[in-house]
Amino acid sequence: MTDIKEKKNVIKNVSSLFVVQIANYVFPMISIPMVVRIIGPDKFGVINFASAYIAYFVLLIGYGFDLTATRKVAGDPSNADNRNKTFSEVFYSRCILTGISVVLFMISLATLPQLKEEKMVAIFTFITCFATLFTQNWLFQAMQDLQKVAFLNLLSKILFTVAIFILIDQKDDYIWQPLSISIAQLLIAIVSFIWSIKKYNLKFQKTSFKSCLDLLWSEKTFFLSLVTINLYTITNVVVLGIFQNPTQVGFYTAAQKLIGIIQALISIPLAQALFPYISKAFAENYQKGINIAQQLLPIVLYFTAFCTVGILLFSPLALRILYGSEFDNSVIVCQILAFIPMVVGLGTILGIHLMLNLKLDKLFLRITFTGAIVSIFINIFLVSRFGYVGTAFTWLLTELINLSTLYVTLKNRGIEAINLAYFRPSYIINNVKSLRAHH
Repeated sequence: MTDIKEKKNVIKNVSSLFVVQIANYVFPMISIPMVVRIIGPDKFGVINFASAYIAYFVLLIGYGFDLTATRKVAGDPSNADNRNKTFSEVFYSRCILTGISVVLFMISLATLPQLKEEKMVAIFTFITCFATLFTQNWLFQAMQDLQKVAFLNLLSKILFTVAIFILIDQKDDYIWQPLSISIAQLLIAIVSFIWSIKKYNLKFQKTSFKSCLDLLWSEKTFFLSLVTINLYTITNVVVLGIFQNPTQVGFYTAAQKLIGIIQALISIPLAQALFPYISKAFAENYQKGINIAQQLLPIVLYFTAFCTVGILLFSPLALRILYGSEFDNSVIVCQILAFIPMVVGLGTILGIHLMLNLKLDKLFLRITFTGAIVSIFINIFLVSRFGYVGTAFTWLLTELINLSTLYVTLKNRGIEAINLAYFRPSYIINNVKSLRAHH
């Protein structure tokens, strides 16, 4: 009976995550076409620059607790003392990080021209940080209660979409877009905070300032890995906004969002569904794990290559439908970034599925961190000369550098990720059938 109950919970949680993904991508696709046609590329760029800049603070306040705190409680979810201790430590630590973020944001607002010129947009966007402070997604995940996360996420997207249709009627209304997002997220975060306290009978425990600092220090490696993963995608937009005008940010981010949806649809099943499968293979036999990774590589290559061709052919039409004729300049960006899903997909096999399963996680972090730093310098050089097109090339070059470094690093350690025999169509068809049989 316990196994049946656990399987039902897994199915519910997977279904809930699917609802979250639908909410994350479908609702913006409803509101964006209307909003961008009213506010235009320049104001769309203003909003996205502020969003990218504030994302640094959201990352800081979140601090990776959605995974590290989840892990602490999920091991023994019925332990009330551990649950209360973790809840208190996370909340008070996030209070400290929020205070630091407020100070840094005020300094940025006073010194960065791009934020000074659009103070209201920056302030309205920053309200999202308080939503991060109160959100309890990590706790719902630990308690395997992801239906709550799905419901709250869906509700926030509905509130935002309704607010957009009510508030944005002319170009000057662009400032209400970030406010609508922030208020919807903050309201839902506060509701989840109160809800979790009542549902799980949470009690605040006395937590010293030193305890919070100790927690932040102990989790620093994981936080830095999250920063590294997000650094070049966020920083690309920020650098573009600093060196060029908001219209160019608008052209770039319009294409980036479209590619992001396609990339997520590929990376989520690759990272979440296949990782346990390959991990189990490595646990059973080292060579078996290597062989499965080698078999997956051509499947991923051909599938993502098909997606790349689709983007190259249909991105002009997709962008015209989503954003209108004012965003025709985004087509070149989309076609440069069309190769991103393929490069990232291959990088996921080499980095996530091979290096992490081979316990080379520190080396993997070092490679991605180096790539992120290199990308900043490439970006500054290309953006100052080629604008938003330079930003697109920066992202693609960075991913190619990371992929090449991952492959060379594995090869130097005697790990051959590529077996050309598996690239034959007959092998691929058999391997796909084999994977389906395992699932």
